[in-house]
Amino acid sequence: MIRALVTLLVLLAAPAKADIVRDRIYHPVSLADTEVEFAGDPPLPLQAVTADGLALAGYYWAPEAGNDRLVVVFHGRDYNQLVMARRAEALREGGHGVLIASYRGYGDNPGSPSEQGLFSDGEAWLAKARELNPEGRIYLFGFSLGGAVALELAARHEVTGVATLGAFTRLADQVPALLRPLLPDRYDNLAAIARVAEPVVLLHGAKDEVVDPEAAVRLEQAGGANVTRVNLKGGEHFVPLESIAARLWSLWARLEAAAVEP
Repeated sequence: MIRALVTLLVLLAAPAKADIVRDRIYHPVSLADTEVEFAGDPPLPLQAVTADGLALAGYYWAPEAGNDRLVVVFHGRDYNQLVMARRAEALREGGHGVLIASYRGYGDNPGSPSEQGLFSDGEAWLAKARELNPEGRIYLFGFSLGGAVALELAARHEVTGVATLGAFTRLADQVPALLRPLLPDRYDNLAAIARVAEPVVLLHGAKDEVVDPEAAVRLEQAGGANVTRVNLKGGEHFVPLESIAARLWSLWARLEAAAVEP
């Protein structure tokens, strides 16, 4: 009885509390609070414009001559595009192109983050990737919350491959049951991955204490035969990409070749 009453009170308060809950989902980091030093040449700053007119700042390393691969990178909930650029620099290995996406409300961008807002931002960055690499192959990589953006885009559009690191099953599984009615956003990765036709690589640290590694198992089950799960022994929520970049590109190449075999 008491539990039912508390649940009712939570539901009644939901409209007023939605913005408060959303503020706890997203932790934008200002560029003023960010200092990084790149291992190689710094990326080129650029912008992508969303369907609702927001100009979002990102970074870009072009593919080297003779390389037609470009990966679009989506960061997590408490990052920004500059932090992610430094952490994703390793994906340049082999001369591949890297496009660092950003979201509304993050890294001094205009707007406020939301599920549909981030998906719209992802659409803008995918369009930018096709503009930059019109005849080449496009891959999507998402860390944590960025994994939800990458999976949703892969479900909507044809890309060459997609990978996530530390992805959750759905946002509701990350919060206590009593608070789920207050969630303004869903981010249902289980539903999204089931709609993806391209090869999906699920990278997950075995010692991840933010998102239980069991999430990768459930996502693999939901995605089916085109999903490859990689258990990163000793890895936590974020695993340095220097340690897995070559392995990821090699795995993508192998999966791509297998997909075209008669």
